Amino acid sequence: MSHGRPSGGARHHNAAAFLAISTSAFIAFSCFDPVPAGEDLPEVRETRAALVDVPVPPEASSIASDPAAPLIPNEGTVTSEQALSDQETALFCLLMLEDGSRFLRNLNSYSAVFHKQERIGGDLSDLQQIDLKVRHTPSFGVYMKWRNGDKGRQVLFNTDDEDRRMVVKLGGLKGKFLPALKLDPEGTQAMSEARYPVTKAGLLAMAERIVELRREELNQGVPVTCRRLPMEEVDERQCHCFLFEYPSRDASPLYRKSLVLIDKTYHVPMKVVNHTWTDEQEGLTAEQLDENTLIENYSFSSLNFGREFVAEDFSRDNPQYRM
Repeated sequence: MSHGRPSGGARHHNAAAFLAISTSAFIAFSCFDPVPAGEDLPEVRETRAALVDVPVPPEASSIASDPAAPLIPNEGTVTSEQALSDQETALFCLLMLEDGSRFLRNLNSYSAVFHKQERIGGDLSDLQQIDLKVRHTPSFGVYMKWRNGDKGRQVLFNTDDEDRRMVVKLGGLKGKFLPALKLDPEGTQAMSEARYPVTKAGLLAMAERIVELRREELNQGVPVTCRRLPMEEVDERQCHCFLFEYPSRDASPLYRKSLVLIDKTYHVPMKVVNHTWTDEQEGLTAEQLDENTLIENYSFSSLNFGREFVAEDFSRDNPQYRM
């Protein structure tokens, strides 16, 4: 997502501003002791020396308790008497997701239930529930099986396969009589029902997409309002909640509004809800506008970071898959 390339003077100004914000955030971080994480999985301890929460200053907690509280602009060093600016709040979100991305890169594999709803070609799909297996090492692999909709549909992708094709087995009666399809993951047929290719499936790719966008916005000084809302639960996991709102299409051509919920313990994105723009909003309530402009709705449940898989779990030769 591009917002245009700033001029040389603007780049220097934005770089200086970003450095000041980063310094303020670092000082805020260093002033508060981290809190031990609430979960303790033996399998996870092998990939990370210590699970700790990104320290959040008390002023951020006060914003969370009162979302309507005014934000004090970034002026000098952040102290406990000041509230966080939009950019500083966005930076907190970014730092947590970068930490979560590091955790996921060091994770061999995991399983989850992926909940997905997307607007494609103007049409909003029903909410899909998908059993998900992901392997990061020794090579990337994804297996998905639909719980609803085209129930029983299976998708398999493994970078070990020489042709780098995804295998799709339809659900229902079609799946009983039709053979599995081999498709280009980024081809027209594969992308006709998804906004992102299967090569970008899973928590890590989602976290990296958000990190890239947030980093670009901070570096380029993109105008965005960022608020930290009260903590919410997703699948019985406490999550930090961030709301991003853009003033115009010039600031963000795709997203009008973005809600990101980040797991308090592992700092991975548990839920992401994005809304796009519309020219037909006259007379609509805020709820109706959000409903009409929903473009991406993703969440994860039943996360198991201690799950280990074997090569057969990402092979169409697995007898359980019948692909």
